[in-house]
Order: sequence, then structure tokens, then C-alpha cells
Amino acid sequence: MISGSPTTDSPTHRTPPEWDPLRIVTSLLAAVPEDLERFERLCGEVQDWEQLFECAEAQGVAGVIWYYLAQPGMGVTLELKKQAGRRLAVRWLLQTRHRAALVEALMALDAVGVRAVLLKGLLLGDRLYPEPSLRPAGDIDLLVSQTDLDPAIAALESIGYVAESGLLARYYRENHHHLHLSRPQTPILELHFRATTGFGVIVPAEEFLSRAVPYRVPEGTTAWLLSPEDELLYLAVHAARHLFETLMWLYDLKLFLRRYPDLDWTLVSARARSLGVVGALSLTFEALDRRLSTPVPQRKDFVPPRRILARLAWPVIAITARQPKGSRREKASQILYRALLCDHPASSLWFFRHRLLRFARRRAQRYLPKVVPEAWSR
Repeated sequence: MISGSPTTDSPTHRTPPEWDPLRIVTSLLAAVPEDLERFERLCGEVQDWEQLFECAEAQGVAGVIWYYLAQPGMGVTLELKKQAGRRLAVRWLLQTRHRAALVEALMALDAVGVRAVLLKGLLLGDRLYPEPSLRPAGDIDLLVSQTDLDPAIAALESIGYVAESGLLARYYRENHHHLHLSRPQTPILELHFRATTGFGVIVPAEEFLSRAVPYRVPEGTTAWLLSPEDELLYLAVHAARHLFETLMWLYDLKLFLRRYPDLDWTLVSARARSLGVVGALSLTFEALDRRLSTPVPQRKDFVPPRRILARLAWPVIAITARQPKGSRREKASQILYRALLCDHPASSLWFFRHRLLRFARRRAQRYLPKVVPEAWSR
């Protein structure tokens, strides 16, 4: 404590609020790109820039903050501007390898006639962000139809990727929505064969693929993107499925709504209801408003059928965030959260039954390996 400082709160001497880098990062994202003056004022509240950058990196949004700090009119120190510029340059260099791998994968799939839609990732940076490198991507996510899954794997293996195999691959094919392919010195490639699984529903890829639109990648090849209404649904459900763990997913949606102001909301509502993801979509809209001050057109159609249960999702998210990563308590909280957001009671029951059955099988295989099938270990 500094000598002579007050030891108790009083009307004239109050203890300053605890430094919370996540609160500042969230507020900075809520301010840009609309309110650069507010962004600049918030910069004055930063007590430790390195700590703030670490927090922003963990949330996937460091590039956004560096970009606006480096702008000529921003009232921050010259050294901070230079530091932000250097970090942006490094980010751009790191992304070149990622983009090269993406183009190579797209060309390999196109050569065998497989339509592959790029999910999330680099092309969001191209379309939504002021500069492509501001949107980080840890892996490559491609969506193909279930009938094209094996031809797609063969095409990717021809350029050096190795697909998952054995019991894990079998479990993923039966119960999940993507397989992992790896290659040295290359980002992991997630090959999706369903649009998503979760919230008690399985969303096939085929309908989404039928509405996909071509997009010319700056490197010269053609990629496929989901239609705007489908992409909004996918991004929103993906963010909800992962309990909004990183601000990047919400900031993607904020920029997406700016990029596509003329979305057909009646169509979005109808598709969400038919797919059984109204609860997840509604919660994502609420998260956007709560965290990034981004109101979304709200209609009665977006209210999940079991709104009272969906209200419990927020406290469950808070509880989950306090659990050790990978622990049983964290996984149990995640299961409860997803069950609460199922649109229908039957979906919740199916989801619980599936998860509990998997838990029981894995325990049985662990303790009775000579009696139960090895496949139960997954």
C-alpha cells in the first residue's frame, strides 16, 4: 500500500474497482467499429496492456484491438501503436501458411468433384473484418455431404493428410459431425459431414450444401459458402454449442449482421424451427445484446418453446466456466446446458439418454474389458 493512502472506503475515497481485462476487452469490442471515441476512452482504463493482450489473444480478438490501436488518429502512445503494428505483421505472416493449406485442400477436393463449404475461419476475415488477418483460425473447417465423405478423405490423403481411424473414427462417424485429418506443418483439418450435432438434434449437411454459393478466394481458386441465412444459423448455433467460450464467435456475428443487413428473418426463423435450434439461436441473440451491445431483430418466432428452462442456461454457463478444464464436473455442466436448450422435451430426453448410455458403456469397458466390446471405450 502507498504510504498515506486511505485504508477504508469513504464518500470521497473509494477503493478503485478491481482490474478486469476481460471486461475491458469486451467493452472495446462492443465499441468498434461504430464508436472509435468510446474505444479511445476505454483505452485510458487499461492498467496493464500485456495482460490485456493476453486476455484478447485467449478470446481470439487480439488482432481487432491491435488494428484499432494502430490507426493514425487513435490517441494512444506511439510505442503502443508500434507494438500493435508489429503484432499485426506477425499475425499476417503466420496466416500465410494457413491460407496456402486451405487453397491446396480446396483444389484437391474440387479435382475429384467434391463440393466443400468452408465454415468459419479465414474467409470470415476476408468478408467481415477490416483486414483478413484479424480473424484467427486455428484449423480448417470444411463441410461435405455424407456420401462425399470417403471420396473427400481419399482426395485429402493424396496430398499428405492422415485421417482418424479405428474406434475413435467409428464413434465420430456414428455420433458426431466431423473427423480430424492431420499433416505435418499444417493446421488440423476438420472434415464436417453433418452441419452440426447437439441440443438433441442432428442437422444434416445436404440441405445446407444445396443452397451454398460460390466465392472467389483471393488466391485464385473458388470456395463454397453457406447462404447468408444458413451461415447466420450455423455461426449462432456453433457459438451456443460452445457456451460462448470465446468472444471471437460473438464478434463474428456482430460483423456478420453489419455485412448482411438485409437477411430474410422470416426464413431464418422458419429454418431454425424446422431444425430444432430455436433455443440456441435465441440465446446467442441474447448473448450478442448482453456482451457486445448488439441488438438483433427479435420476433416471437425466436422465443424457444421452453423459455423457462432456457433461462437457466446463463447460470449453468457461469457454473461451467468455474470448473477445471476437462473435468467431469465441466462435462456434466455442459450436458445439462445443452439439454436445457433443446427445443422439445423429447429432444432433451434423447440427449440425456445418449450421453448417459455413453458414460455407462465407457465405465463398463474400463472395469470389465474382457466382457464388454472394446468399441464401448469411445
